[in-house]
Amino acid sequence: MFKKIIKKVIVAATLACMAGAVAATAAACNIETDHPQVKISVEFNDQSYELEYVLYRNMYPNTVRHFIELTENGYYNDMLVHDYRSNDWFSGGYTYNPAEYRTASDANLYADYLETHSKEQEYMALFNGGKLTPSVYSDSVYDANGVQQLKTDSALPTLIGEFKNNINQVIEKGALSAEQGTLKMFYYEKQSTGKVHVTPTSDQVIWNADYKTNCATSIFSLQVGTSSSYSAADYCVFGKMESTAALTELINAIEDYYDASSASSHTAEDVTVDKLVEIFSAETEDKGTEYDFTLPDLPIIIKTITVTKY
Repeated sequence: MFKKIIKKVIVAATLACMAGAVAATAAACNIETDHPQVKISVEFNDQSYELEYVLYRNMYPNTVRHFIELTENGYYNDMLVHDYRSNDWFSGGYTYNPAEYRTASDANLYADYLETHSKEQEYMALFNGGKLTPSVYSDSVYDANGVQQLKTDSALPTLIGEFKNNINQVIEKGALSAEQGTLKMFYYEKQSTGKVHVTPTSDQVIWNADYKTNCATSIFSLQVGTSSSYSAADYCVFGKMESTAALTELINAIEDYYDASSASSHTAEDVTVDKLVEIFSAETEDKGTEYDFTLPDLPIIIKTITVTKY
């Protein structure tokens, strides 16, 4: 009887160890690596194109974390691509609604469509709900020992600018160049002279950084041409494709469609972006910044973004 009890104990302990090993293996699947990977599924003319990107967490940890957090919350699903005739396709700000998009027949209606279908409120809900990790703060206080500390309730819903021309930043282990097949976090130009505090790492704080270079939100661009007006010195290039074959196939499909049809593009003029974020900027108050966007008659849609490797 005693031997049987010992045998049962040994078997139970072995099973517990096996369970622990399985749990550890499962946990390891989500261990953060230097180079996470994402798949961006783009739809055009009822065809899907899978664009695969390697992200560079080792160089741009805050930007990669921000992009993955938005991705995991489904923020980028069913997102419109605009400015598709340039070498950079922009997305991250506007949802595609088939019925309403197709009824917009002139520039003014397209501008109204974009503002009506802006994802800004959803972005703010994610930030206010604690789904996005803060990296920019507007205020600080001194503790009892006279040490300056971040005022946690002053966190701003913007992203630290991890690019060369942000003088407060140092890109570790080199930097990516802006080339075909790269992925960029976009910083709309701000005129603000305001100062903020940024946290490049968990144990580092930079005081009095420029707000205008630390104010990205969700807008990213896919560089589809060999050149770009938005260089790696001014915009965070945080991912790249190992193969551009799927991207080339998508570009060719778009060009073939427009060559063979009477379809046209539309310019949506004076579209307000970042209205909520701009509340911090004293110069623009809560007016936001206005831009003109070019949209295709037949939309290019980011259906989903999926993290395939952490």
